[in-house]
Order: sequence, then C-alpha cells, then structure tokens
Amino acid sequence: MKPITVIYIEDEPFEAELFGMGLSPRGINVLHIPDAEVQSLRVLEQPEYQAAKAIFIDMWIGGMNGMEIARQLRERGDERPFFLLTAADRPKLDSLRELNLNYILKPANYRELAEKIRALE
Repeated sequence: MKPITVIYIEDEPFEAELFGMGLSPRGINVLHIPDAEVQSLRVLEQPEYQAAKAIFIDMWIGGMNGMEIARQLRERGDERPFFLLTAADRPKLDSLRELNLNYILKPANYRELAEKIRALE
C-alpha cells in the first residue's frame, strides 16, 4: 500500500493525535497544523505540505470558523479536496458546495475515511 499524506488543521492536540493514530495503520500520514494563524498556515508552502493529497479542517479552531479557513485557502488557489470535520450540525449545503467542502461528522470512522482518501489517488 502506497503511503498517502494529508493535512489536519486542528487546535486540540488530542484530537490531532487520535486522527493520526486512526489513519496511520491504513498507510495515511497526517501532517498536523495546530492553529489557523497566518504564520502557522505558511507551512502549507513547504514541499511536504504541498504534496499532501487533501486538507482536513476542524470546524472550530480557537475563535476561527473552519469554513472561513477553507475560504481563505481557496482564495489563495488551493484546489485540493477539503474535508470539514465537526461534532456540530451539518453546515448549510450551499456553503459546502461554494467552497467544495466535504463534511465529516466527528467522531470519524477511520476505515471509511481512509477509503475516501485512497479514492483521491
């Protein structure tokens, strides 16, 4: 199984660790970005992060909304698949479509999530 790398923007260290632990046995490497600050998101310009196949974004990162983070990344030209993870209610379908966002309810089913990621290849 060829390894795949994805990015997870999540401010809760435990959530990020759990996400990585759930996906790593399935051949998926998770690069964690711990907040949505401008200086933190600059890491996305590095080659390792540029090679990632998808970006997962928590719905609430500190005081920021994950949909707004997705909007900023889209405006910068990032066209990779984005996945919004939340334990809250599903965001409006129009907003998800506008940003080309996939919605995943927490807690994630890592087997199903790995299948979705592998389907990106």
